[in-house]
Amino acid sequence: MEYIDIFTRDGQFTGVSRPKHDPKTTGEYYRHVLIIMKTTDSPAPGKGEGQYIVQQRSLKARFYPGKWDMTGGAVMAGETPEAAAIRETKEELDITIPADELKFGFEHIVDWDDGTGAIVTVFMCRVDVPEEGFKYDTHEVNDVKIMPFGEFLYHVSDHNDEDFCNALKKIEKTL
Repeated sequence: MEYIDIFTRDGQFTGVSRPKHDPKTTGEYYRHVLIIMKTTDSPAPGKGEGQYIVQQRSLKARFYPGKWDMTGGAVMAGETPEAAAIRETKEELDITIPADELKFGFEHIVDWDDGTGAIVTVFMCRVDVPEEGFKYDTHEVNDVKIMPFGEFLYHVSDHNDEDFCNALKKIEKTL
């Protein structure tokens, strides 16, 4: 069973860890990571539109089934966000990201109607597209493709707020 640590909205660890899928109560937040992967052969920032590795979530996913999205997932109990980003990328897409190539993008707080939420750490990196194609976890991922930034932003903007999408635009200008 997977466990996650519980935090306050301002990121303070509460000292509580619980099974990942247990219900949260008002004021409880967990840490989540997203990894923005721009292909290494994309133009330099400001020299053209970047190409991004985007995955289609499983059609059976609990949240956003079938949506094109970034790679990511929950930070497990005792794990750092950096370690979670590296683990999630390996688990979901079989891509190994060296720790020194993973860069902090931004942090975003998601508040849900029930008074709980997530503290999302967004990382960015450039990665090579595997010559043999993507090997992905079919329990979590339905498909993987490369998209130009505009298409990538279109797909993720339907389930993320304006501030989040504006932060993605800054990543496109710097990564």
